[in-house]
Amino acid sequence: MKMIRTLGPIRTSLALLLALFPPLLQAQSGPGDSPVPVRAAPVKLEQISNPVEALGTARAWEFVSLRAGVTEHISRIAFDSGQRVKAGDVLVELSHGEELAELAGARATLQRNERDAKRLRGLVKKNLTTREQLEAAETQVAETRALIDGLQARIDDRIIRAPFAGQLGLRNISVGSLVTPTTEITTLQDISRLKLDFTVPERQLSAISGGMAIEAVSQADPERVFKGEVMIVEARVDPQTRAFTVRARLDNPDGRLKPGMLLRVKVISQPREGLTIPEAALVPMAGDQSVFVAEKTEAGHVVQRRQVQIGQRYEGKVEILSGLSQGDLVVTRGTLHIRDGQAVAIQSDSEASSR
Repeated sequence: MKMIRTLGPIRTSLALLLALFPPLLQAQSGPGDSPVPVRAAPVKLEQISNPVEALGTARAWEFVSLRAGVTEHISRIAFDSGQRVKAGDVLVELSHGEELAELAGARATLQRNERDAKRLRGLVKKNLTTREQLEAAETQVAETRALIDGLQARIDDRIIRAPFAGQLGLRNISVGSLVTPTTEITTLQDISRLKLDFTVPERQLSAISGGMAIEAVSQADPERVFKGEVMIVEARVDPQTRAFTVRARLDNPDGRLKPGMLLRVKVISQPREGLTIPEAALVPMAGDQSVFVAEKTEAGHVVQRRQVQIGQRYEGKVEILSGLSQGDLVVTRGTLHIRDGQAVAIQSDSEASSR
């Protein structure tokens, strides 16, 4: 009676194991048992790389703080805050009435001096005057032209133009304001493309060079990837941080990125074609990596354990350097319940989700 009472709990435990772990018990059973359901994925040939990731700061492609070259009152403002302008557009005019008056007088003097020089040339040909008088008149013409050029330069100093095409910043002045060379009138920046500066540890110095493609993502728009390329790698490593600075060019056609933004940068280093599999297919064992390859037979699929050499790891997948070929089918789910030579049934996504 005591033995019968003992067998009761044992039968209950076995029934519970059969209910909870049927695949495990099947994997330990003989070759004639039903195949173990697993998920599998093919080995793919893809474009891969060894990405170098960093954080970078965006900077305007061109930036200038617009200031007056002289101390003068503002007579006209021809822009609004945030306006887009072309190179050469007039932005601000400073008072220059006195210079205009002097310029008009100088031009009148030039016309008189040119007439005198022309008259003297005719007299010289007739030997009615000396060549010295003609040379003096021509000297006055040259001096008057130089005076006109100087006055025109003074007027140009009082007309502030956009040095390049871009977007203006805030307007900091009003009509009638007295500005000096230290007064910031506004700022102008070209953000149709950006400079992106970021630092990389010195151990990765050999992995980055000019011309490499980059991808950047901002926190303000995490779903969009901005593309560009490395422009230059700094020639020195900072002895304190043991890092070097890289400057890249980043396309910004619609102006979504702004100078000063912090961006996550990925340098596409060593681009190549490589074999990849889902990371879930790896079966680590004693420091090595292996996978179960599902091979097609007349009776169905049978798995074979195969040792592989892995390379670069990516999000959700891993590069395979040796041990597999393109198109091989590797088990990605159910590897704990199978063994070498086990018969398996490959499930589709819909079959796996319905279980």
